[in-house]
Amino acid sequence: MKAFVIRRALLGLVVLLGVTIMTFMIARVIPSEPAARWVGPKATAEQIARARIELGLDRPLYVQYYRYMSDLLRGDWGMSIRTHQPVMEDIKAFLPASLELCVVGMALSLVVGIPLGVASAVRKDSWFDHANRTFAIAGVSMPTFWLGMILQLVFFKELGILPLGGRISSQMRWIAPFPRVTGAYLLDTVISGNIVAFKDALLHIILPALTLAAYPVGLVMRMTRSSMLEVMGEDYIRVAKAYGLPHLLVIYRYALKNAIGPTITVVALSFAYSLAGTFLIEAVFSWPGLGYYAALSVITVDYPAIMGVTILIAVFYVILNTLVDIAHAFLDPRIKIG
Repeated sequence: MKAFVIRRALLGLVVLLGVTIMTFMIARVIPSEPAARWVGPKATAEQIARARIELGLDRPLYVQYYRYMSDLLRGDWGMSIRTHQPVMEDIKAFLPASLELCVVGMALSLVVGIPLGVASAVRKDSWFDHANRTFAIAGVSMPTFWLGMILQLVFFKELGILPLGGRISSQMRWIAPFPRVTGAYLLDTVISGNIVAFKDALLHIILPALTLAAYPVGLVMRMTRSSMLEVMGEDYIRVAKAYGLPHLLVIYRYALKNAIGPTITVVALSFAYSLAGTFLIEAVFSWPGLGYYAALSVITVDYPAIMGVTILIAVFYVILNTLVDIAHAFLDPRIKIG
């Protein structure tokens, strides 16, 4: 197992190196003038020329890349051209909101998707199975921004039981303030023991989390159902049933353990994708997350911020892929040999 983990870690480093090279080159060939945006719209030609030297844009590309990687390895992710703040500080400000939303959304997708997928496989071709499959297709097919607006219309405008957007009510700053420890409001309110603020933060995250979970719930449900149907046709499952083992033991102890691998992969990749791909959800619910920051960076061709967000998401992908490979090797020891 140790050699397997080392091989996966080295492969991950190669992938990250390739991502930095590709992203750096693409960011530099996009037609733009970052030096002009750095000094502002009223800058003179001399100020723009000095900014190019200050930003290192007058150097050859390989020198720029070497300097960027050297700074990156020292923890300096560069300065954002749009905000004039260190990219690392910007990411620290926006990342916790996206992580909190993704964790809650993915937890919902697992809690709902896996049991429904198992139940659909066990009751194949029943009305329950058909209803679940329709629900899964709807979840995968529905545009997230449209679903978000429908949920706002129902739960905010018509029923008036959930807030329209934002992470917490503005009056909480005076009524029940809480310290920023992790940046995740649910966690920070629990750490500070602030129940009032926790309830308010929980109400605010319900609608965006449901919107985010719609796609992975459908995906997890369909993946779990198809894997379970394949595994339940194996000889060892029929033998277990023939020996009279309890039905739930056969389903959840033997069948689900061998069928859960593809579902884990789907959830892990969906989590990494959601971190930067939730721009529409964050825009609909005024959620100040990393997707919103990444979208603004792309629109303004803020290449240090684009590089920072891309590398961060690549690191998440590599780490989650490595964990998924280790989980697969644990569930199926034959993978370690390959």
